[in-house]
Amino acid sequence: MKSFQLLFSLLGALATVTGLQGGNCVSRCPQVKCLVTDEIAVCRCINNRERRCYRICPDYTPTFTLCPAKPISTPISAPSLDSTASCVCDDVFCIQMWPDSCHCANDAAQKCYEKCGVVPALQSCGDGVPPLSISTLTTSTKTKTPSATSTYASPTPIHQICGGGRANSLSCGDGYTCIADPYTPNSCGPACDQWGICVKDEMCGGFAGKDCEGKGQVCHDDPRDDCDPHQGGADCAGLCVWSHGSVDDRVT
Repeated sequence: MKSFQLLFSLLGALATVTGLQGGNCVSRCPQVKCLVTDEIAVCRCINNRERRCYRICPDYTPTFTLCPAKPISTPISAPSLDSTASCVCDDVFCIQMWPDSCHCANDAAQKCYEKCGVVPALQSCGDGVPPLSISTLTTSTKTKTPSATSTYASPTPIHQICGGGRANSLSCGDGYTCIADPYTPNSCGPACDQWGICVKDEMCGGFAGKDCEGKGQVCHDDPRDDCDPHQGGADCAGLCVWSHGSVDDRVT
């Protein structure tokens, strides 16, 4: 409180002194109103006023006040991790859709490490294609033992995988469309963020009964239209799919 009284007395003295110095020049000095917040701020305000007046009136003799030093704040140290205390990581529920599930599990392991210091075992999420252990990408085939006179048949082409999670959806090339694999039971394909296959976007079947161009391809119902052979639809248009299973939705 005494410091504030001293500063206010100094302000009054400065006003008296400035009226005596510099004549009319001092009258052009800026009128500075200091906001009383703390004694350091008031002191700096007074000194700034003196500097500004001196710039306008070089003959004016400024009177500066030695301002008190700003108190140094003592940093608060972060609490140390007590290794002996029991620490439980938070439960995290991840959506089971690759690669979102992989990134979610890695984030949960990282947060557990930051909280409890448990070194995480992070998974490799790859380039967005799920590992081959997922059942929707595997097919079982029986290999026959070739005889000495047998001829090897040409391998059946496979379809490119498409669809998947919205964040990392795989698209097809030009001239192809992504549909649910008719040989995967109960699959809704890209319509529900599941995996699908890329097929050539050309109609087969229909009223003209157009056949597929590729040998070994089967014309399956096109899921994009309203014509469904299972619901009494006739002459439904289809899409050509390389045969790799047994289904009953063929349209030709």
